[in-house]
Order: sequence, then structure tokens, then C-alpha cells
Amino acid sequence: MDALTLYEKTFLILGSQLALTWLSTLILIGLLRRQYHAQSRWVGGSIGMDGKLDLHLDWYYVKPWFYALLSLNFGAFLILLFFARHDLSYGIPLFSLWSVLGGLSLALCLVSVDENLGGRVLGLTALITLAAGLVGSRSGIDFSPLREPLFNALLLLIAIGIFRLFVAIGGWLRRLVALMGIAVFTGYLLHDFHKLSRLNREEAANSWETAMSLAISIYLDVINLFLDLLDLLSTK
Repeated sequence: MDALTLYEKTFLILGSQLALTWLSTLILIGLLRRQYHAQSRWVGGSIGMDGKLDLHLDWYYVKPWFYALLSLNFGAFLILLFFARHDLSYGIPLFSLWSVLGGLSLALCLVSVDENLGGRVLGLTALITLAAGLVGSRSGIDFSPLREPLFNALLLLIAIGIFRLFVAIGGWLRRLVALMGIAVFTGYLLHDFHKLSRLNREEAANSWETAMSLAISIYLDVINLFLDLLDLLSTK
């Protein structure tokens, strides 16, 4: 009998990858602050009313690197999802690479808004994730029927995201989209934690491959929830 439960395997993978993502985010923000103090022409900044430094990037220089980073991030995700998640010898290193790339992308997203929001958004993300985890796994409610409506809502969010690549939206409309994203990914957290709870009771499902698939799903929920909370709280 396996010494670790499916819960333990999933949270071991998930926790290590989220920690790697946040560490990568902090490291890049720290490096950008060093570039600011070195007076690099592509990193500016201002002091806010709270006395904290708020970095500003010159996107003329940064944009090509940002889109290259997003492309690598998306490519690593596709390879992980379709080819490597059932083989841990490839899956764990690739998941780690994807987490680092995601952390670097997250750092640039934070700086483009206000990196000082990071701690507050992280705290809200952790609280929502914890609450969804407890409700999804302990309430006894079957969240499986949420799968289809959540997927349809996700397709709508993706379509809106593609639209925003070409047309900027702001004000109440941007916040409405952010609230929709928060609702969708909170729903996905409820669904995925319920799925984890159900599979944890099935001995045949207790494998590292299953844990990897669940960790990838919950990781995506958490990161997207973070981004939508950032969009909601941002004033830029």
C-alpha cells in the first residue's frame, strides 16, 4: 500500500510549483528594482502616496521579451498537458520550467499594474483557495455538474481575452470581466477540490500521475484567480 495519500501527493506537487512560481516572481521584481536604481532607461518608477516605489517599464523595449515569454510559457504548458503529465521523469521538470516561466510572466503583469498589490492579491487568492478547498472537499455537495457551465464560461473568458489583445477596455467593464473570471475560477476550485476528495477515496486512483493531473488543474485555477483579482483591484 502506498505510504502517501492522493491528497498528500497532489499538495506536494502543487505546493512546490506554486512556491517556485512566487519565488520566480519575487526574484524578477527584485532584479527590475535593481535596474531602476542603476538608472536603466527601460525601467522607471515613481513614489506613491504610501511612500512605496512603483516601477514603470518602457514597453517598447519589454514587449518583445514579454510576448516571447508568453509563447514559451504556453508551449511548455501544451507539452506538459498532452505529452508529459503521465510520465513524472519528464512531467516534474517540465512543470517546474512552466512554473518558473509563469512566475516571470506574473512579475511583468504585476509591474505593469502595481507590484505593491502583489501581497494583498496573494492573500486574497490564498483565502479564496482555502475556502473553496474546504467547501469543495468537506461540504458533501457534489460540484461535478458545474463542469459544463464552467467550461462554457471559460470559453467566453478566452474570447474576451483575445478581444482585449486588440481593444482596450477599462472602468466598470474591465471590473465586470474580472469579477466574472473570479467567479469562474472559484467555481473551478470547488469542482477540482471536490474531484480530488472523491478520487482520494478510491484506492485505484492513488497514483502520482493522477496527482500530477489534479495539481496542474488546481495550479491553473489559482494562477488565473490571482490574475483576475489583480485586474479587479488595479487602478491602472
